[in-house]
Amino acid sequence: MRKLAVFLTCALLFVAQVYAQNARNVTGKVTDDKGAPLVGVTVSAVGANRNALTDNSGTFSIQVTEKVKTLRISYVGFNSKEVNINGKSTISVSLSMEDKSLNEVVVVGYGTQRKRDFTGSTSSVKGDAMANKPTQSFEQALGGRAAGVQVVIPSGVLNAQPVLRIRGTNSISLSSYPLVVVDGVPVFTGDGSSTNAAGNILSSINPNDIESVDVAKDAAATAIYGSRAANGVLFITTKKGKPGRSKVTLDSWVGFSNPQRLQKVLDAQQYTDYKNEAL
Repeated sequence: MRKLAVFLTCALLFVAQVYAQNARNVTGKVTDDKGAPLVGVTVSAVGANRNALTDNSGTFSIQVTEKVKTLRISYVGFNSKEVNINGKSTISVSLSMEDKSLNEVVVVGYGTQRKRDFTGSTSSVKGDAMANKPTQSFEQALGGRAAGVQVVIPSGVLNAQPVLRIRGTNSISLSSYPLVVVDGVPVFTGDGSSTNAAGNILSSINPNDIESVDVAKDAAATAIYGSRAANGVLFITTKKGKPGRSKVTLDSWVGFSNPQRLQKVLDAQQYTDYKNEAL
């Protein structure tokens, strides 16, 4: 037994010495396409069970044998790369960003779903389809652009609120107007005027400032806003600043109106003379 133990020990020492003679260290640095160091990049020896990670400065050190000719450099969000290290002890690697298109998703009240798996009824109207249209408010511009959305102009009174129906008339005594959410915040709707003149609250939203309008038309909208979404929901997303060069746009229009069939009345002097004669 003692002889066998001595033999195995000598064999292990011999193998370790042979491996040490054939092994060598390869060092290097991994950066992105802009030259910034990448931390936690996996460096693997192709054909051997050897791995290493880059430190805070993006450098690594890995021990490989002479049989290893290639190192595989991989990192989440970047394209993997294989580097030939035949006869090299120091390498420098630059990884490029991995460009993958994501599946189009729809945000629902209980998470997210891929659009093709979404069974609810929704419509989307881009802001460009409503901009620069001769309408008093964006609600009127929705007419004929979203399936299942009915827009009726009750009168020609300036700033009058249109009749907007998404799921038909759901109430006899209460309003059937849908819930309007602007950038995630529910807003008030209706006539906000304290006088006999019409005052549509939503007419203050400039159609040119709207990025898109999403219409939730079925009962699935109640999963987000409860009973307030019984008549459907209008999700309005406004435009926001974007990186890049400054851009200035100007949209303007002017109109004239003249009163018709006015009654002829007395002026101040005629009224005074008429009152004096009566006295």
